[in-house]
Amino acid sequence: MRLSILTLTENGRKLGETLKKALMDDPTILSVEALHRDIDFREVFSRSDMIIGIMAAGIMVRKIAPLIKNKFSDPGVLVIDEMGKNVISLLSGHAGGANDFALKIADIINANPVITTATDVNGLVGIDSFAARYFYVILDRHLVKHFNSSIVDGYTVELHSSRNLEPLIDGELSRTYRYIRDGDEIVRAHCNSEVMRLAPLKVSVGIGTRRGVESRRVTGAIVEALGLLKLPPARIDALATGYMKKDERGIIDAAENLGVPLEIIPLHELRSQDTHSFSDFVNKKFGVGSVCEASALKSAGNGSKLVIRKTTSSGVAVAVAVSETPKTF
Repeated sequence: MRLSILTLTENGRKLGETLKKALMDDPTILSVEALHRDIDFREVFSRSDMIIGIMAAGIMVRKIAPLIKNKFSDPGVLVIDEMGKNVISLLSGHAGGANDFALKIADIINANPVITTATDVNGLVGIDSFAARYFYVILDRHLVKHFNSSIVDGYTVELHSSRNLEPLIDGELSRTYRYIRDGDEIVRAHCNSEVMRLAPLKVSVGIGTRRGVESRRVTGAIVEALGLLKLPPARIDALATGYMKKDERGIIDAAENLGVPLEIIPLHELRSQDTHSFSDFVNKKFGVGSVCEASALKSAGNGSKLVIRKTTSSGVAVAVAVSETPKTF
């Protein structure tokens, strides 16, 4: 996520700096930019995945109104008052992730999250929220309104897929969704006489380890990293690592335990990836800034993006990348 924090007052600037410091070490955030007063809203809107405006909601509405295109491409937008009392999800609450991020920010600054989407205030999860959280592309976008309205009216969404989706609809989602094993990996969601198709993006987990690390540590590090996105291991499509780690038993066994293919990435392909993290030691030894990030990006494919940058635990480095377009079936 590329995050921009926009402020107009001195109190707002101070709160923005506090937020920036709190979020800089979050592996799900690739960059945090804080801008004060002299703000090109058009430029910020085009380059950000999420925007936090510490200002009056009316100001933000007027500034972004001419820039809004559609709910599937617009960034998420939050507004916080300068005293940090309320965090308002203003735009792209579902597909853009603003609702979930508002809850996260409210928890950090001990504020009141303000969310107004009908599904969420009823303790339900919209179909576009489901797709965004678990990295699916909705192929029938014109049906989103029908599905979400039906969900609010009490209808259950049946998710038909050959892939086990039970781990995805645990907890709060179980009030709205039911899994039926059927068909192929493209999810066919049935609700109130309509059928919507959701195509999965490829989710690749890149791994780098010290020599001889046990599989339980590899698996534990993967589960811990995925927990940052509340993403079940069942959603992983592939584990990937560099050619120099091809014989690491811990990585091989972890892939087998998780039931996903292990992709071995040649060194020259690792070196072709533009990683976010950079280790002088790793670069000197292998000519790449981060083995786990480069492996994840190469596995996920051209145009893929990191959703979890390099994070380490017990001698295991983990990164997660997601493809730009759905998997081909």
